[in-house]
Amino acid sequence: MNLSDNKIFNNNKSETRNIFVETHFGKPNIFIALLKEFFLAFAIYGSSFIEVFLRKRFGERYMSISHPIITTILIFYFGGYFAKLLRARNGFSFLLIFILIYLGLSIKHRMEISKYGTTYDFKRFSLSHGEIAPFWYKIIGKRIFGVKINEYTVKVVLEPALAFLVGSILLFFSFSRLVGGILIFSAICFAIKNFTQAQLGRNWVLDIIDDKICSELNYDLFIERKPSQETKGIYLPIELPEEEETRRMLYNAFNQSMGIEEDIWVNDELDD
Repeated sequence: MNLSDNKIFNNNKSETRNIFVETHFGKPNIFIALLKEFFLAFAIYGSSFIEVFLRKRFGERYMSISHPIITTILIFYFGGYFAKLLRARNGFSFLLIFILIYLGLSIKHRMEISKYGTTYDFKRFSLSHGEIAPFWYKIIGKRIFGVKINEYTVKVVLEPALAFLVGSILLFFSFSRLVGGILIFSAICFAIKNFTQAQLGRNWVLDIIDDKICSELNYDLFIERKPSQETKGIYLPIELPEEEETRRMLYNAFNQSMGIEEDIWVNDELDD
């Protein structure tokens, strides 16, 4: 499942804001966007090794049985290379036990979803990445080393750190070294995925704020030509026409192209 498919985090951006964004930063780089999509998809599959252990109550459309099947096939295919890299000996028996538990938990999560059937009752977000374990809520709101713990801290730092710690301990034993390496790799992917999800949510909120700012300050930019310190940082890096009447015409033409209703006060002033 791709995070960018999530309409909550990939809303249709305002055309008004897009114009100002392109003015400030240029059009988005398609290659960079595709690269981000690739790494995000990679992180989603990689994080599944620990996600099924740390989370519960996944969304119907997020928890797919194809994820553990694909990742299991990849692990067995590349397992020999990982074993050589980590100098793991006789670790395949322990790996097999880990994979069986991993597959068992994945099937369990999927069966919990399936037993309720496909429902349209608005009781559960179908793209949910799961809920954190109950014990995390005991430390949320408290301070650790001066840092206040919230759900963001748990998902981006503490959950991956716990898996990383367990993986690091397993690296000390030759029979479990292969599984330890997998857990460390999965912990890194888990942190990347959770951080990306948080950034997408943050950008969604900022998009709404920027949309409101851009919509409110069109008049100040086009008609009054106010500097950026008076328009909350927005500016047009061009020299607008000196004639106010021309600027008013540009203002209304811009609003029409964006599907925004014309300013009746501007039109009345033009008629006068």
